[in-house]
Amino acid sequence: MMTFEPVKNQRISDEILRQIRDAVLHGKFEAGDRLPNERALAEQFAASRTSVREALRGLEQAGVIYIKKGVNGGVFVADPDHRLVSRPFQTLLQLRKVTMDNIVEVRLIFEPEAARLAALRAKPEDLKELEQVIERMTSMIEAGERPASFDLKFHKLIARAAGNPILEMLSESMLEVASQVITELHPSSDVLRHVVKRHREVFAAVRDRDGDLAFAVMSKHIVDVRNRLAKQSERVERKPGQAVGTSRTQDEPPFTEKVNDAI
Repeated sequence: MMTFEPVKNQRISDEILRQIRDAVLHGKFEAGDRLPNERALAEQFAASRTSVREALRGLEQAGVIYIKKGVNGGVFVADPDHRLVSRPFQTLLQLRKVTMDNIVEVRLIFEPEAARLAALRAKPEDLKELEQVIERMTSMIEAGERPASFDLKFHKLIARAAGNPILEMLSESMLEVASQVITELHPSSDVLRHVVKRHREVFAAVRDRDGDLAFAVMSKHIVDVRNRLAKQSERVERKPGQAVGTSRTQDEPPFTEKVNDAI
């Protein structure tokens, strides 16, 4: 059983946090393992339960642990995922430090390459899931419903099919922010139909193992959605500052021209 050392530090909660974090990072605990309860931790650290509680709160915010309530509750080691990376992006978005064009430029860095790798590495089950997502989104649009997650699921599956866990985590964190911004713009049925069309093209390229085509189609899809949402936004009367980075001045070139080299 893993034991901890009594704390000999003025900032007791920080030292508790460090020891638990280091134990997790060095493999003393695995994802899903239950840590000792608050009282037991306080005894091991020779610290107050208040200090332990503060340390656990910091570890939870950092994504190292999660705290489960109820009869079967407790403190458990978390399985790291994209949410650890997406939190700073969410903060930038909330502070209005991120524009649509910022998001598009980052998507053009990650997603076309993810599509190219997916064409090389996608497994049969990946292709099956991609096709199912496309069909579900198509059915919802034809029924006049708005897909709740927009096209987020499709793009996450492409990132996963690329077979690179770092690329998957970075892509997913960025996609969470992109999806939030796009959803707030309320894409029209026309935009959604074009999204499905592009998804089918990306899927066909991945299925046919054509990496270059998958890269090109994904790039065009990202730019196409951006430009269609910009045109939609221009037709809607807004108060100054209400748009999320989609409008441009008369002298500014369309985004398609600005990223032409990328596609």
